[in-house]
Amino acid sequence: MILRLEWSGFRLHYDEGILGLSWSDAAVLEVKAERCIEASLRPKSDDGACQLAFRFKSAPSDATDLIVVRVGVPAGHVQGTKQLLQRLRREHGVPDRQADEDEAVELARVPMGTDGWVLAPTGTASEELFDEVMDRIQNDAD
Repeated sequence: MILRLEWSGFRLHYDEGILGLSWSDAAVLEVKAERCIEASLRPKSDDGACQLAFRFKSAPSDATDLIVVRVGVPAGHVQGTKQLLQRLRREHGVPDRQADEDEAVELARVPMGTDGWVLAPTGTASEELFDEVMDRIQNDAD
């Protein structure tokens, strides 16, 4: 059974084990549902809107590649999105990450030269922004 959800600027569809995410005039991502290692729906605002988050592995289990997608879901599409997530859990065993797990993860800089490093060296403006954000996080935690 094909499942389609669509709202302004975005379309999500699931058909025969393929999950498709499309942003109008921007990008298209099609992924085998078996590659989905996490899917969650989190409250985003008081009006009922949520944020849908997916994490996909790119290849065999020994690969370190990871694709992370976050999409804003309008309140009117939250129920349909929940149905899609239930189907992914039922048919493919896709887990949900609990909010307390997110909070338990320590925010830390990825060491240069590791698999998680994206760009080296970073620019001065990026370094300043990183330092400012880390300072704000630390001050909020205190």
